Amino acid sequence: MTSLALKPGERFLFMGDSITDCGRREDPRGWGNGYAAILPGLVYAQAAELDIEYLNRGISGNTTLELEARWEQDCIELRPDWMSVLIGINDCHHYLAGCQETGPVPYAQRLESLLQRATEATGCSLILLEPFYWMLPPGADDQQRRISALLPEYIATVHRLAEQFQARLVRLHELGQQVLQGHPAGVLSPEPVHPNTTGHGLIAYALFQALHEG
Repeated sequence: MTSLALKPGERFLFMGDSITDCGRREDPRGWGNGYAAILPGLVYAQAAELDIEYLNRGISGNTTLELEARWEQDCIELRPDWMSVLIGINDCHHYLAGCQETGPVPYAQRLESLLQRATEATGCSLILLEPFYWMLPPGADDQQRRISALLPEYIATVHRLAEQFQARLVRLHELGQQVLQGHPAGVLSPEPVHPNTTGHGLIAYALFQALHEG
């Protein structure tokens, strides 16, 4: 296996919404019980000597609007060496509910600005994760179908910004769709947005793979 791109003593920041949050404020470690809690174990298994510091600043329900409001405190002031960002499904949802500020174009502009601020202020390396909508449940309503149809515009923004910022890209939406081609709809999540333990394991492993050089 190729070596990890992490260096000893670096600080890794998880940024996002409920998928990242996962009860992290009730966890003594501050990691929660999702993919942000699984990744450290994968890193320890290969390179425990790196002694990476992990910080989770996911907050349930967040859009890029909320990220913008707390960016200085929850990103810049923490001076991460690495930052993973998973955000967008709530922007999509709120836009379809009438919030124009979270539409595809404002989302793209705001996320680009946030990443620019982070890299200029901290020099951190970025890992961008696709927002995802892994499956439409049986009897999906109109809103769920509209989210599924619109989300590719948000995913395209993440791809563009990954190239612009030379970030590592984790294709979560695509990966989930591949898994679901041969497995039941609920294997990764009980509904389209929030993963179960298996889904979080998939996210963590995909993120782990992105941290490898080469």
